[in-house]
Amino acid sequence: MIDSKAIDAVRSLARHGNFRVAADAIGTSPASFSRYIGQAETYAGQALFERTGRGANIRPAGKRFLQLLDALHNATSQFEAGVKRLRSVGPEVLNIGCGPLTTRTIITPLLAELLDNWPDLRVRVDVRATMEPLEALRIGRLDVAVCDLTHTPNLSDLDIQVVRKEPVFFCARPDHPIHQATPVSIAEVFRHPFITAHMHRHWRSAIAATLGNDEKAWHIVDRLPQIESDDFSLVADMACRADLIAGGMKEDFDQHLKLGMLKEIRTTQPLTWNICAARRKGVKFAALDMLWNRLCHRYGAE
Repeated sequence: MIDSKAIDAVRSLARHGNFRVAADAIGTSPASFSRYIGQAETYAGQALFERTGRGANIRPAGKRFLQLLDALHNATSQFEAGVKRLRSVGPEVLNIGCGPLTTRTIITPLLAELLDNWPDLRVRVDVRATMEPLEALRIGRLDVAVCDLTHTPNLSDLDIQVVRKEPVFFCARPDHPIHQATPVSIAEVFRHPFITAHMHRHWRSAIAATLGNDEKAWHIVDRLPQIESDDFSLVADMACRADLIAGGMKEDFDQHLKLGMLKEIRTTQPLTWNICAARRKGVKFAALDMLWNRLCHRYGAE
């Protein structure tokens, strides 16, 4: 098995492209660092980097080696997660990762239904709007992820269930100036100060396209949102207190809408996104299978 220090050295040199900087990044001497790179190349059977006068460029073999290291890391993490589950006592724990837009619309009603049929079920729910749920799923820290997967480049190792296609809901406090001219275009919505959860690269590209996809559009997108939080209670409360347009799922603002504290912004065209569920291929246990079957039964064929 390759030494962990050699793995760290390869990753660091691929990232920094300079032996001294890469050695400093992992806290080792240049001499030891060169030895670790040599060990990795001996293990791989060929040169992984092309040495240059100013540093090192990764070769195609090095890129493939990094892919294999990622696969090794994921497999090891899945093994450790499986052993941890094997050692655990009591009822199984189902680990769910989701984005903040799905907690009220999907996760809460689904868990309530499951608890009616399995009172001893134990669940941990990790709510994040960034890529962490999917990466945690791949290495075994999560059992299922329910989130927007349209921006993910590689889903080949996952089972995917398209859960629902949802329009993005926009609202602001009733005296916000935007209500004077509704319905408005999506482009007009994003020209105002905005508050929502984390906006990943896929959404930024989509918004830039609606704004014209030019330098001015990307200048606007790069400044979005003015306030970012995965806590939709904070998002709704702030939209009530300041001239901020809030975006998310309608259910996240229902209470404030009913009280007249927020008002829907009608748009001339919808902006939609896909909610998907994902689990690792070949991974099965009772609690996960029950959740997955409920998802498939409620939202379509697996």
